[in-house]
Amino acid sequence: MQDLANRLDRENLKVASITKRAISMFIDDFLVSFLVIVSFFDAFSEAKTFEQIMIITDKVFIYILIAYTLYHWIFVALYGKTIGKMITKIRIIDIKTLDKPNWWFAFIRSVFRNFDEMFFYAGMMVAFFDPYNRALHDIIGRCVIVED
Repeated sequence: MQDLANRLDRENLKVASITKRAISMFIDDFLVSFLVIVSFFDAFSEAKTFEQIMIITDKVFIYILIAYTLYHWIFVALYGKTIGKMITKIRIIDIKTLDKPNWWFAFIRSVFRNFDEMFFYAGMMVAFFDPYNRALHDIIGRCVIVED
């Protein structure tokens, strides 16, 4: 780990704060959720109760999972950042290359990020204890988030 600290310092890279990461996550979740709601607007607009909304959400869950996975995978692999990260001026880098993650590690990170969200963001709590503010999906995806 000391090697990573030295490499980040040598390249003048500053680890992104948890606050910026949280704001970025909120923006990304809002955007993807909005797209899902627009995509299934007819079904959601017919719902009259919270129970009906939950039933619809359960029926379209696989589409929601795919949307979140594709959003994070494609943006991270192509740009090293999602729209939320662009707005907050942070980016994701591979800890080996200090460049944007390749397609494979971007995919791994995206899939595990979904699991983090499904289990009440438990994997994201790791960021409070990691010296580089990395969540579990960052560690598994071999990434660190830095200031842009």
